[in-house]
Amino acid sequence: MVKKIVFIIPVLLFSSEVVCRFEEQKIICTYFIDRSDNVNGLKVRFFWRSPNGRDNRIKKFKVPPYHGSVYDYRFLPGRVQGRWKVVVTELESNKSASAYFDINESEDFFEE
Repeated sequence: MVKKIVFIIPVLLFSSEVVCRFEEQKIICTYFIDRSDNVNGLKVRFFWRSPNGRDNRIKKFKVPPYHGSVYDYRFLPGRVQGRWKVVVTELESNKSASAYFDINESEDFFEE
């Protein structure tokens, strides 16, 4: 009787994602891309959806071939309080990823 050893190799599915972080007086959102999926370069659109819909913004970027990320930012002072949503869409494939963050009035953005 022959014994077989079977190795199960976990396959990691690399998917695009949006990560937002607060840095000083800005909120920075980065769209991460699997470099091997970006052979020809990408065109992406950042859509910043504000809680009340009056502070929305759309911005488009060209991501060079084999680059692994692109980011956009907004300054925090003067932004609408509440839950924001950032959606990044690859324009050629219509594939998208999103992230949420909250801006609270209790934060003092000018503190030194």
